[in-house]
Amino acid sequence: MENILVAINPAEPRCYAGVHAVNLAKRIQARVLFLLVYPPLDGTSPQSGANGVEVSMNKSLSALIEEARSDGIPVECYVARDPFEKEIVSFVKENRITLLVVESANKSIPGHESGGFLNKIRHRINCPIEVVNEKPEWSNRKE
Repeated sequence: MENILVAINPAEPRCYAGVHAVNLAKRIQARVLFLLVYPPLDGTSPQSGANGVEVSMNKSLSALIEEARSDGIPVECYVARDPFEKEIVSFVKENRITLLVVESANKSIPGHESGGFLNKIRHRINCPIEVVNEKPEWSNRKE
């Protein structure tokens, strides 16, 4: 079975990559794994949640996961607290990920807005990467 990883920074959770991954999983009967990567604890911020990991998602992401599960798509959600790049690389290797799906121009991840993030990890993982662009709202489109 194919394993699709959707890497998400909870500081700026958007669902475009998740929607793309779920739709793809429907077509190819794959499993979708969501990885929420929080920044490392700096020692000064209070810890919350189990083992010091904040476990929170926005409502649209939670709804997407529940909808996918109700459609029979195997979905798992993981939470980590490490540097974003390091966590993705290790997760891809440990979980036999066959496709990584990320959103383009995520300014909340240093270097991600210029493609630097993808350049740093693409040689360290052994799977294709799909970059999903935000689809503009109909009212925001130029004619």
